[in-house]
Amino acid sequence: MERWTKAEAQCCVYNFGSLIDAQRTSLLDFLNAHFPPSVYRQHRARQQNAVRNAEHGKSLLSGAEQKFPRCIRKSEASGTPADLAGYAIVLTAGGDGERLRASLRELGASDESLRDFTKATFPLPGLPQGYGSLQANCAVIADLCRHSGLPVPVIITTGPAYSATAKVIPETLQSYGNFGLANIRTIAQDERLHLTAEGLIVAVCEGDLARPAVNPDETGGPFVKLSAPGEHGEPSAIEWLRSFSCKKIIALQATGLYDPSVILAMAAAGKQHDCVGVGILRTTFPPSDPFGTFVIVKRDGRESLAIVEQGIRNDATRGLTDETGQYHLPYNTGLYVFDTELLAGNALPDYATPPKEILPSLPRSPKIGYAITDIMPLAHSGAVLAVEPDSYENIKSAGDLPKLAALAQRFGIVDLCK
Repeated sequence: MERWTKAEAQCCVYNFGSLIDAQRTSLLDFLNAHFPPSVYRQHRARQQNAVRNAEHGKSLLSGAEQKFPRCIRKSEASGTPADLAGYAIVLTAGGDGERLRASLRELGASDESLRDFTKATFPLPGLPQGYGSLQANCAVIADLCRHSGLPVPVIITTGPAYSATAKVIPETLQSYGNFGLANIRTIAQDERLHLTAEGLIVAVCEGDLARPAVNPDETGGPFVKLSAPGEHGEPSAIEWLRSFSCKKIIALQATGLYDPSVILAMAAAGKQHDCVGVGILRTTFPPSDPFGTFVIVKRDGRESLAIVEQGIRNDATRGLTDETGQYHLPYNTGLYVFDTELLAGNALPDYATPPKEILPSLPRSPKIGYAITDIMPLAHSGAVLAVEPDSYENIKSAGDLPKLAALAQRFGIVDLCK
């Protein structure tokens, strides 16, 4: 296997010349173990692809016709537990929760209370047994399995292999006996080198230890990982799901809570479409609205359902309304239903975030990975499930914890956690 040498690192690591010998040795050891030169070249090529894709995406709406998407109201898709037949549920739980941790510290949280911290497992006020949003979601899914009589497979994706979530979440599941779920699996998402805009590795140092700057491979990374073979040659997660005759996935965020009827509506809506995004209809749509937007983009006779971000939208986007004239385009909640074949048969394009900090002394550069929003244009019969704004809550900071607790009380989730 090709290995890093000091001479190669001098050319490819931005700050290699400023490292002491112990830092250089630890960095080269880590790079050779996790990011050998061939992987670095692959990450650099993906960075270049992602930046080109981002530039191309800015002109997505130029010269295109925009149309209001097919919207299914939740009342039209009142599913039952039996609708979960043929489905798997994926809970994404890889976020490190630094914003939540910082806000908890501002409120006086002790080091002990933040030991083994992850955003998805941090206890919610008013829930028994130290339940966090992940545990509550598992309790909801277990209840749906009991009512349906279906052993719905569940996959929980964590951060990269040596992250806190990859350690804490499997331990949490084991301590709760997997919540009685018969078929459950955890998968660690991959990570990318966070390169400078020029494509150089950056060493981040702590004492004699140096590591490359890295980032998880973004929101689509966990789903791309489902198609990858296991680290020890075991079948991919997609193949594992096929053994249960699962052809569709309900994708939920483990750091949120949902009215259980939303999950059933997703299952019902997904029966008729190969991809469904869950959205909330707007009553106003100012230019300052930051949320991703579902819209049909028609170009060269082909229509595709896309999610467009604030910087790409235009006056035509904001001017579209439904047939009643009452609602503007729905915004994205980050919840999806899709056919597994959309993952098995297509590769998500390389994706670049807006520029992010690597080190305070360096210019910002984008993080590279995949965006799950890019699954929507792959669909042949995409649609939007429109739900009420009060039917879900997500954790961003400490102020959101009481909101999730109130939702859990309102929809009977607390009772499932006992």
